[in-house]
Amino acid sequence: MQPPPPKRLPPNWFARARLKLRHLQLLQALDETRNLHRAAASLGLTQPAASKLLAEVEQMLGGTLFERHARGMRPNAWGEVMLRRARSALVELEQAAEELNGLRDGSGGVVAFGTVTAAAADAVVRAVEAVQRAHPALQVTVEEDTSPPLVARLLEGRLDFVLARPPGGIEAAQGLDYRELRAEELCFLVGDGHPLLGLPAPGLGDMLEYGWVLQPPGSLLRQEVEAMFLRHGLPFPRRVLSTASMLLSLAALAQGNSIGVFSRSVATLFVQGGRFHALPPPREQPRLTVRPFGLIRSRDRPLSPAAQRLYEAVASEVSKGEGTGGAAP
Repeated sequence: MQPPPPKRLPPNWFARARLKLRHLQLLQALDETRNLHRAAASLGLTQPAASKLLAEVEQMLGGTLFERHARGMRPNAWGEVMLRRARSALVELEQAAEELNGLRDGSGGVVAFGTVTAAAADAVVRAVEAVQRAHPALQVTVEEDTSPPLVARLLEGRLDFVLARPPGGIEAAQGLDYRELRAEELCFLVGDGHPLLGLPAPGLGDMLEYGWVLQPPGSLLRQEVEAMFLRHGLPFPRRVLSTASMLLSLAALAQGNSIGVFSRSVATLFVQGGRFHALPPPREQPRLTVRPFGLIRSRDRPLSPAAQRLYEAVASEVSKGEGTGGAAP
């Protein structure tokens, strides 16, 4: 059930209505508990006091934010907006403390960003090292995940920016600034002594005789490998180890004759050790890529100077590798 349309809110409605920090904290607690009694208890309030705070917010906005049920409360469309914004505002205040403490104790600030699994891993490391050389006290945290959870954490204000693929659809991408950098080329990796290393250009049919180590079904890389075999009229490999673990994948390649598929940047790192080797591209598929990735940031939240430096450094390092992935590592 949608609330009735109120009169339009002015941009500074929160100042005019005297929105307080306690209001935001209650909305965050309601987001976590979906129960007024538990939300009140988490803030050290009585339930009547919490009800009064919620009523004040709804009066400011001119409509209800929740649907009441026997088992709790469910936010309506307005409620979802306010819960998300309240959470972001409180995260911003928490991060302000970290940034101010960094300036006070000389640590140089704090930056947290995310990257999709193995996307331009070498470029990310170079960017972080370059910025920390210039600013040794800067604290950097990098989270690795798939694009949807990374973008969700970005919207919550928990990450400054992410190196990922944008969410599908115009509506999902609203409020985000996307700077496309490059496509991700894939590479077929095997362990030392693999029989296919003796062939100048193995065919996909030759590769079907061996086991494969792939990311789980539904992942972007897995979908591209599935499409490759379908495109060339071949069955999907029968022996497949599906895992998101990089360590387990490498262990499987090192102990047998399986074939793994990795981004070229990651494959380059492993090949340098000499224990793993990149197969020549199969005759039927001289180049295999997944759709481009790039840098995503919130349009509503400016980057701190430290985050801006790291953002530009990542963009520069990733862009250097554009169009250079044709050769085997």
